[in-house]
Amino acid sequence: MISDKEKWDYRHANNPAPTNPLELLVQNIIFAKKGKALDIACGMGRNSLFMRDNGFVVDSVDISPFAISHLQNLPNINPICANLDTFIIPKENYDLICNSFFLERRLFPFIIEGLKKGGILIFETFVKNDDESCNAPISNPSHLLRKNELLKAFLDLEILFYEEKLTQVSNNYSPAFAITARLVARA
Repeated sequence: MISDKEKWDYRHANNPAPTNPLELLVQNIIFAKKGKALDIACGMGRNSLFMRDNGFVVDSVDISPFAISHLQNLPNINPICANLDTFIIPKENYDLICNSFFLERRLFPFIIEGLKKGGILIFETFVKNDDESCNAPISNPSHLLRKNELLKAFLDLEILFYEEKLTQVSNNYSPAFAITARLVARA
């Protein structure tokens, strides 16, 4: 069986990753006080680079050594190769946390605790839909949120924005659509 590290190394090496930062991050970074940021499952670093270019010092975490190697020796980026199944987010450490299309429910309470007072969370990922044609192309259905699950998980924060909507997702074969949950919240 292939490990998560091998799977993600292969994907990052063989599939072109998006280079534009998450639109939700672009629209809402202004709400975060400049300081320290965390990019969860950063991949090739599109969101890390955007946060860095907007005045943040970024801890960029991913399981893939291939992806992390592209962030080595860049100013104001601290690349961390770690398995997010066991990664612990330091308490009250971040002014901004971004989680883009990655789901590890075990991290939810650590994300909340990891934000400094007034810190901003930007989170976007896929939601399971009863219409199978509108589910993201994900091999493990446990990596899909349930309806309103993201909202409920972060109700201890001040919710600035939340929506679940049908969006077009990149697909190598044809146009595809999936439901995404999008959340912006303040500690």
